[in-house]
Amino acid sequence: EMLVLASPGLSSPRGGAVSCVARLRSPKPLAQYEDPGPEHLRTVDGFLGETAETLRTVFDERFEEPRQAHPMRFCWDYWHVPSQYTLHRTQAASYFDEDAFAALTDALTAFGQRELGCRAISPPWLSFYVDGCEQRLHADVPQGPFAFVLSLTRWEERRFSGGETSLLRPETLDYWRGFDSSVGLERGDLVAEVQPLFDRLTVFDARLPHGVSRVEGERDPRGGRLVLHGWFTEPAPFSEGALTEEEVGEGLAAPLEALYAEISPPAVTGLLAVRLEVGADGTVAALRHLADTLVVDPSQLQRGAEADDARPAVLNAVETHLGGARFAPSGGNSSVTVPFLFD
Repeated sequence: EMLVLASPGLSSPRGGAVSCVARLRSPKPLAQYEDPGPEHLRTVDGFLGETAETLRTVFDERFEEPRQAHPMRFCWDYWHVPSQYTLHRTQAASYFDEDAFAALTDALTAFGQRELGCRAISPPWLSFYVDGCEQRLHADVPQGPFAFVLSLTRWEERRFSGGETSLLRPETLDYWRGFDSSVGLERGDLVAEVQPLFDRLTVFDARLPHGVSRVEGERDPRGGRLVLHGWFTEPAPFSEGALTEEEVGEGLAAPLEALYAEISPPAVTGLLAVRLEVGADGTVAALRHLADTLVVDPSQLQRGAEADDARPAVLNAVETHLGGARFAPSGGNSSVTVPFLFD
């Protein structure tokens, strides 16, 4: 059973959701947490398994006979915004039957909760791209902290060019840091491209400017780029296991107060989701990072603070205060997921 805590979520202190009384402490040695860096892109191959084949078969059958007219041939919106978007889209909920759609959304929702600390997904779109379709660079920041693309494209059998998901690399967005005038750059150094292999789930930081390279050479919808896409939403704390909602809230109260006092105002922006594995005795046996898109926000740096210390300061504070949390003894183990949204 999963308990969703009463708190609507943990937002940045400077966003006003939590009252904080202290400034960021002076720089000190930061060696508690070995920082692998933020993760802005993740792919999972073979995500749906047989369900992916089921969904793909529905699409193929409805376009099998081009002379046959039926309602599911007329449900597509040709979305064209000059110099920005060109594609055919429909709501997946109305395109697939109830069981197939439930299998899709259950898998995505479970992934978001388990791997990202997000409790929900947006209603997914189903889109196909044929000759001339594309999405030019844009960002979907208001929709949710993570965007997803789940491919139903027969990529290995394609007869078209293009169709990759393109994302500006973080190094491109922070171009002048570490700039080397002796090294030339090409497109691959500035833009990451992800192939939409069949049944590949691509998850990325929705703040990253991204797009879809123009599809050329295919006019049959069955031979084009076919994807489901949307956003993971509602980052909020929740727990599973023996602890009650009240016990989780009481156990988190003091560590969170101390944490926010130490890092306020945080000089980072993005999302950090962690999971506490709590033993029956109430101690934290392990703290695992689920998702981390934190990057430095120079506008929030305190005078004399170093940009390179901003991420470690937040990460080490989370390790120290949440890792040292004490919960009430219970009849078994529990897991507590806590997302922090710095915006």
